[in-house]
Amino acid sequence: VIWKLVQCSRSKREKASRVHEVIVFNELGEICAAAHMRNNGIGSQKPQMSPCCNAHCSLRNVAKIAEQIDRAVYSIDLAIFTFSSLSLADALKRALQRGVIIRIISDGEMVYCTGSQITMLAQLGVPVRVPITTNLMHNKFCIIGGVERVEEIRLLRKLKWMRPCYSIVISGSLNWTAQGLGGNWENCIITADEKLTATFQAEFRRMWRAFGRTEASQIQPK
Repeated sequence: VIWKLVQCSRSKREKASRVHEVIVFNELGEICAAAHMRNNGIGSQKPQMSPCCNAHCSLRNVAKIAEQIDRAVYSIDLAIFTFSSLSLADALKRALQRGVIIRIISDGEMVYCTGSQITMLAQLGVPVRVPITTNLMHNKFCIIGGVERVEEIRLLRKLKWMRPCYSIVISGSLNWTAQGLGGNWENCIITADEKLTATFQAEFRRMWRAFGRTEASQIQPK
């Protein structure tokens, strides 16, 4: 009964917080970079939602993704071909500090590339799995608070009550790299659509079961 009430509360929260947004990265995204560096300080890694008249501002776009990660309560499942963004890695580190359970699936070659933030996250205890094949794991999606995954965590922890949260998926052509976030022509969709989120969660679960665990000690940049 308690869990049903929580689910009802969660459903109401989801409707109030529902997001459906397309983020576009293009050649205009960096024309405001110099101004942001002056305002935020050179070397600042955390994206700031500072006012910007550039409709294509890369920093604001990255901040929108980081904002969703910062809202994570229980789980983040990330399937990413290549990941070197310091800003988004910092957002995942903050999630770890809040107790969010993170899992990562990546490509068997790209996971070892110089600059890969998966190396750092694995050393912090994030489980990583990769396919043992020459084919590419070319997905780029992130599920935050997937319904099935949150229920799995509830049962694992034997919890009768869960804090309200909502499910979203972030997906598109975008790799989480400096080039992808601030140079390439890319797209990224952030949506709370239940069917889409469930479909991505099911594929992540299937891949997670199919791929072997990669030990943190094995993940070293080449």
